[in-house]
Amino acid sequence: MKYRYDVKDKAIIESITQEIVDHLPEWYGKGHTLASTSPVILSYVSCFMLRFRLNGPNRASKAILVKIRRKYDMQTLYQAVENKDLHIKIPAEYQDLLALHNFFNDRDKHLSAIRPLQYLPKYFAIFMEEFTSQTLRELLLDRKTILGNKERVHNLAEAAFLTGRIIKMFHSQMHTYHEIEDPTGPIIEEVNLLLNRLQSANRKPDSIATLLSQFLEKIDAIRDKKIIYTNIHGDMSCDNILYAKTDSNRLCMIDVKTKHAAIYSDISLILIHPTIFRQQIFTFNLLFSKKLIRIYQEQILKGYFNIGEVDQDLINLFCAIKMLDKWILYEESISRAKGKKKAVYFFAAPVIRLHFSQGITNYLSNVKATGKLH
Repeated sequence: MKYRYDVKDKAIIESITQEIVDHLPEWYGKGHTLASTSPVILSYVSCFMLRFRLNGPNRASKAILVKIRRKYDMQTLYQAVENKDLHIKIPAEYQDLLALHNFFNDRDKHLSAIRPLQYLPKYFAIFMEEFTSQTLRELLLDRKTILGNKERVHNLAEAAFLTGRIIKMFHSQMHTYHEIEDPTGPIIEEVNLLLNRLQSANRKPDSIATLLSQFLEKIDAIRDKKIIYTNIHGDMSCDNILYAKTDSNRLCMIDVKTKHAAIYSDISLILIHPTIFRQQIFTFNLLFSKKLIRIYQEQILKGYFNIGEVDQDLINLFCAIKMLDKWILYEESISRAKGKKKAVYFFAAPVIRLHFSQGITNYLSNVKATGKLH
């Protein structure tokens, strides 16, 4: 839902605006001013973003973003800040932003990080400098990319390669690797939890049993492998990678939800994410060509791994797990749907279920088989 101004929001906006005015000299030195005291307020699925444009010396143009988390059905800032439980993890999110900026700042000319400016506890608000860019999703959905324009496909390949690099640096240099031998226990536990959720979302018990059998067979096949664990991003989707087409082609990651897990959890999600866009599902996998998806996935793996290091069995297994995870989100939406939305899902559900069940089967079939990424 889009933002809707409420008179109760006035004090929040004025307080945030004054906070920026007071700190501009500290953040940017003399000469920068607000272009307007009325921010543009953007609505995203999980947050409001207040955008303040700045005027600077030599016509330098910057913008400050102020992020306030919300639930999708919240339409005002007041609703968002009054729900204190919604913001429990926001201080940690700000600390993650600081850590990313401190690590990636000036480390690599191609990789960057959002510059965090301040956390304002009163409104659970994160102040940050805008990173002018496109998300990886936007790059993929660009019409010219879809049609195979060489320059746009090259940009996508470059962004995918840098995505692999930044994930690798986040895993191995910001945090510490360690290997787990016989990793089947945690994987089986995760798959069981996911299948229980799938069954709760009105799936047939016999289909759940079939899926479990397929997963257990392939999990057993990787019993002798060692899997690297570390602190991962936790939500490595195409929406959380920003790419700026500049002389140095800078790229950064956002919305870190740090947790301890296998490196393949991050890698597999970013690999499969374009294939689960609604546009791809409801065009029966025809929106993105197989060639485009292959270029995208190969460049991510090339950016992350050195030649010869890619374990395709583990990649395929974790891609199947992530497909299952994202299928559940659709099924839970279907089970909650009411009114017109329920009628829409009546027709959409068979397409969604076919897409995910086939995707899972394809990935699992290539564990200890061809070794190809599909």
